[in-house]
Amino acid sequence: MAINFNSERLSADDNQVFYFDQLDGDELLSTDELSSLISQHQGNELMYRYNRLRKYYVGQHKILNKKRKRQGKPDTRLVVNFAKELVDNEVGYFAGTPVKFDYVENGDTNEEIDKQINEFVDNNNLADVVAELAKQVDIFGRSYLLMYQNEEKQTRVAPVEPRNAFVVYANTIDTKPVFGVYYTTRNKNNGVSGMLYTDNFVYNFQGTNGGAIIIDTETAMENLFKDVPIIEFYSNVERQGLYEQVIGLIDAVDEALSNKNNDIEYFSNTIMKVINAKVDQKTMDDMIDKRVIVVPSINPEKPVDIDFLNKPDADTIQENFLDRAIDMIYTKSNVANFQDEVFGTASGTALEFKLQAMSTAANMKERKFKMSLSKMWRLGFTVGATLPLDPTGRQANNIQMTFKRTVPHNIQDEATTAKALQDVVSRRTAISVLSFVDDPDAELKALEDEQQEAAKRSQQMMSLADDESESDFNKGDAANGTTER
Repeated sequence: MAINFNSERLSADDNQVFYFDQLDGDELLSTDELSSLISQHQGNELMYRYNRLRKYYVGQHKILNKKRKRQGKPDTRLVVNFAKELVDNEVGYFAGTPVKFDYVENGDTNEEIDKQINEFVDNNNLADVVAELAKQVDIFGRSYLLMYQNEEKQTRVAPVEPRNAFVVYANTIDTKPVFGVYYTTRNKNNGVSGMLYTDNFVYNFQGTNGGAIIIDTETAMENLFKDVPIIEFYSNVERQGLYEQVIGLIDAVDEALSNKNNDIEYFSNTIMKVINAKVDQKTMDDMIDKRVIVVPSINPEKPVDIDFLNKPDADTIQENFLDRAIDMIYTKSNVANFQDEVFGTASGTALEFKLQAMSTAANMKERKFKMSLSKMWRLGFTVGATLPLDPTGRQANNIQMTFKRTVPHNIQDEATTAKALQDVVSRRTAISVLSFVDDPDAELKALEDEQQEAAKRSQQMMSLADDESESDFNKGDAANGTTER
């Protein structure tokens, strides 16, 4: 998709990513350049693509907009919403189990910082935010996380659809974000209003889409994050949605199933043919009412021919096509078909092979998400409101992010593996293999507490046994008449 700007400093690549030739570190977009960016984002093929992908997710498929057939012909419009199924299954697999965030520095857990991180996660419902970001990435190919300070001076995050935000990157090798734009549209006069984010300031703007936009520089607010607080999330550099490449197959399945239903309706209303017979309307009505056919022949030399007009049956061809098309939808989107009977009967190893493509795609998506989440943590530490203050960003690098796939687990196999791993890795690593253990550090502490309690009870029992043995010994001496002098 070609994007043309009215400024030589603005450009876009084939992946619909915006760039800016920044000459000065404090250089601001002109009003014309901001207008051009919003115009290209809101009014051209990019927004059309986003809206089309959104429509397929909510079940508004192409077949619903087809031209109606002539009256009297079957015209079924069936929608099989594979787009929603693919996204929901992938999001459940990728982020159905909440991401675990741990602060580990030099192999040790800092409980105080770890507690602050957990409070940040809970206050922002970060597990739900990550799941929503994952869903939007699967639908649109990208999503954004907006960071801000609320009225209580607490750091907050919110997912934002790519239809309402975008980031402009420096046209350099490191592609550093230089501007972030969040905006909304108003129905009246096709107006837009929003906020322009730079490294140092946050500006309000308003205007008309495709027309003049005014940036309010007088009321600019200081950007406490010292970086663009709109963070882009994506699973591939092409910014393609999960089902974007299989929309044609989804349309084909909708069409084939609709045609099959049309065939069923046709056979339910098959036309009867009557040859070499004279039939008036009253006779036809009696035939329909009494279900008896007795008609005189027009030509006695030729028999009366009464039969139904038969339409060629392509059911076998249609079924074979549907099986092939549905299988390709799952294969090309790298999402497992959980309706497959193998998921109810296969062993753990067989399931792993069945989920291999989905697991590989999820691993690639996880790496991209970790990069974006790491930036979120760095910005949070820069402000130091909810999280500890660390402008260097080094502490943010100590946050370990653990993604767990939501799949059935064989607990017995995991226990055997964890036991075998204790001879070659740390106990924490061995325990982390167990899918039902959410916090390996807490489990280790609980295990140590149990061992200390068991040792304490053992010591008490040994002390009690010694006391009883000494008492028995004294009783024996007294019976023998032995006393101490």
